[in-house]
Amino acid sequence: MPISDSLEIDDVVQQIIALERDRLDTLIARKTEVNLQNTSYTTVDSSIESLQKTLDTLKLAGTFTSSLATSGDSSVISASAGTNAVQTVYQMEVVRLAQAAKITSASALGLSQGTYAVLQSSEEINLDGGSAVVDPNVKFSSGSAAIGFDADKTVVSGTFKINDTEIAVTGSDTIYTILSKINASAAGVTATFDAENDKVLLTSDATGTDQTITLSDDTSGLLDALKLTETNGNPPQDFTDGTTPGLNSNLVDTDLVSGSAKVVDGYFTINNITIEIDVDNDTLAEVLSRINTSQAGVSAFYDDVTDRVTISSKKTGEEITFENDTSNFLKNINVLDQSGDTNSATGKSTYAGTTAEVVVNGETLTRDGNTFSLGGTTFTLKTVGSANVAVEQDTAKARNAVKGFVDQFNNTMSVIDTQLKGSLKGNRMLQNLKRSIQRRIYTQIENTGGLSRLGEIGVKFIDTGLGIGSLQFVQSDFNAAMAANNLDVYKLFADDLDNDGTSDDGGFALLAEEYLENFTKSTSGIFANRINSSNSILTRIDKRIEREEERLARREEELRKEFEALNEAVASLDSQSQSIQAFASSLSAIVQSNLSAGR
Repeated sequence: MPISDSLEIDDVVQQIIALERDRLDTLIARKTEVNLQNTSYTTVDSSIESLQKTLDTLKLAGTFTSSLATSGDSSVISASAGTNAVQTVYQMEVVRLAQAAKITSASALGLSQGTYAVLQSSEEINLDGGSAVVDPNVKFSSGSAAIGFDADKTVVSGTFKINDTEIAVTGSDTIYTILSKINASAAGVTATFDAENDKVLLTSDATGTDQTITLSDDTSGLLDALKLTETNGNPPQDFTDGTTPGLNSNLVDTDLVSGSAKVVDGYFTINNITIEIDVDNDTLAEVLSRINTSQAGVSAFYDDVTDRVTISSKKTGEEITFENDTSNFLKNINVLDQSGDTNSATGKSTYAGTTAEVVVNGETLTRDGNTFSLGGTTFTLKTVGSANVAVEQDTAKARNAVKGFVDQFNNTMSVIDTQLKGSLKGNRMLQNLKRSIQRRIYTQIENTGGLSRLGEIGVKFIDTGLGIGSLQFVQSDFNAAMAANNLDVYKLFADDLDNDGTSDDGGFALLAEEYLENFTKSTSGIFANRINSSNSILTRIDKRIEREEERLARREEELRKEFEALNEAVASLDSQSQSIQAFASSLSAIVQSNLSAGR
């Protein structure tokens, strides 16, 4: 009987391979262990980096020396205190705000606003139809009568151009869809349908004499049907040129050059800066731009609604002076002789801004602007009124920074404890790291201030009776230390021991950061080295796993061949056994037959 009849070859092979997987399973378990250790190292490394970041804030003098300014009415005065600002209360009354000098044309200049180029149907589209009304929603394929076109007008699929922009026409289009195509194109015109007069109107998108509306290359017949061309006996198209706004027209083409005191070629000065005028080539816009980009320190603009020019100083408290106007430009834009400050002898006009006036603790102060500083605090005046501004020590910033360190320290210790109970159980390096960090908390700290231990500012260990526990932050102790001498608190974290002007060699934060960097440096830190070493081990394990898997694959193949050969041998023996049994049965029959015959 073949062996496959009693045992499945695949099951037998798999059972044998399973018994020979010991080495492979050991390698896989080792790989899992190393990966877990790498994950643990990365977790601790990340937590310590977070602890380092809390030290960054503790190294800054501004964390401990900042002041906070609070306004009793921020709608009147707002304030911002700088580092080391004088701590006091300012009683303030805003008497007057600073304003920039400003002069506006006394009357309108008479400049045109400019017009658009316009092209419209030369007559009603349905003229031949008498009182028939054009329906702009009917498809061109419906025929001229259905649309309301003249009887001899036919629109077919094709194209036409407006300002060299091609517009496609199909039988499915209507007057409205074609107008929409024109408006969405780059032709630079807006197309509308005048239903009351049965005309199409094309208007340039910009004003000016250089605006054109040119129609050409119509293969659809639509322009002819809309009576926008001169073909087929239609009257000439109705076209109106646009005009350029006075702001952008050459001065010679505006009302500024009319009258006895017209603008002429020449110059004028603003705050001793000379501005030249060329009436044939300059526009008002160009002259105003020339003023704005000069060193005169003023801003000039034209309001097309009021038709006036306004010139204002860029800074409050500064004046504007006009003089030497040989061009008559300033006189024609109506900014002279308004304030009574014009000197008849020199022709010099002066327009003054106003300074801010504020009473501070009984003393009247004047400032050119509405923002100024006193004692390290910056004030911004917003309106006339009174408000007290209190400047006091900002302990919140320092308190939050120290508490942030305490919270992250406890979190980091918890992370280390978790890993020491897990995949890094008994890890000597990690145990030493924890003890060393804790030791630095309660040891004396070298600095030039009057404090030497973190416990003196409220950073203390909780006594659990089982040795060093978590840190706690005693806010009352910290507030007392800050009130006594905030600079001493700062020096406890960062100090200048070698007196080189930089606080980079003393204090807890600097020393702790230097120690922790030995572990967290991205390329040469202890954790990076451990992880790199583990990665090398993983590479070797992977190669061994690969070789072992190849060996087992070969072993499985060999077993299958052996069992298949054995199966074939058993089958052959079984066949031979059956033949022998048949021969024995035949021989027995012959013997029995002979005995029966008495032979």
